[in-house]
Amino acid sequence: MGNAVLVVHSDRLRRELARQALEAAGHTVAEAADLLSSWRVAQVAQPDLLLLEWTEHRLLRDALDRLRAEPTTSQSRVVVWADHGEMQDAIHALDLGVDDCLAIPFERVELVARVNACLRRTAAGARSDQLAAGPLVLDKAGHCLWVNDRPIELAPTEFRLMAFFLENRGRVFGRDELLRRAWPRAIKAGHRTVDVHVRRLREHLEPFALDELIQTVRGFGYRFGEPGRVRGVRAPARANGDAEIRSVRVETKAS
Repeated sequence: MGNAVLVVHSDRLRRELARQALEAAGHTVAEAADLLSSWRVAQVAQPDLLLLEWTEHRLLRDALDRLRAEPTTSQSRVVVWADHGEMQDAIHALDLGVDDCLAIPFERVELVARVNACLRRTAAGARSDQLAAGPLVLDKAGHCLWVNDRPIELAPTEFRLMAFFLENRGRVFGRDELLRRAWPRAIKAGHRTVDVHVRRLREHLEPFALDELIQTVRGFGYRFGEPGRVRGVRAPARANGDAEIRSVRVETKAS
């Protein structure tokens, strides 16, 4: 069974293209031409996700504040779509708390995939202002990582990467996949960029002896382990500062 999606854009043709793609994927779609009319539509549609047209930063921030204050949209996922030439500005919407950014033009399959990914996180109960793993708590509203009640300030990209790891604990991701899923599409970056940001996250966690939670899986990429379950023997730091776990013992409870 599909979800309810509210598509907001001033261009009728673009709204229609998005509607066709999402309805074909089984979702129920409502439309609005602007933010003002979207409030009225949302009261009826009660959307699980809103596809919002990029607008000026202050206007979008005010719109998101209102969405979070309204009972019908307080738990709704938000994807911002913008013309490709506006993406350098639109990606800052991620720092305001939106779930994803989509560049126009796009392939229908990409739109559906991104919407479905956001909705899956909602279904899994990930829609919360906090993500927690053992002593780590990522406060999405306050844009801060807490470890044992001590705050750690993260740069925007570090914050997005940490949030992605916490939402996908235990899964292995290659560098290409991390770039696709944790970096905005408009940002041109390579494998070295991923390694640098992983190293910075480890440096933030090292004073708490938690840096080994971000594991290097040789030949594949990276995995975020479960606190309290992974104990490793760390190899000497390599030239790029990227520590690797050589041996890992996973503790299991006696049955």
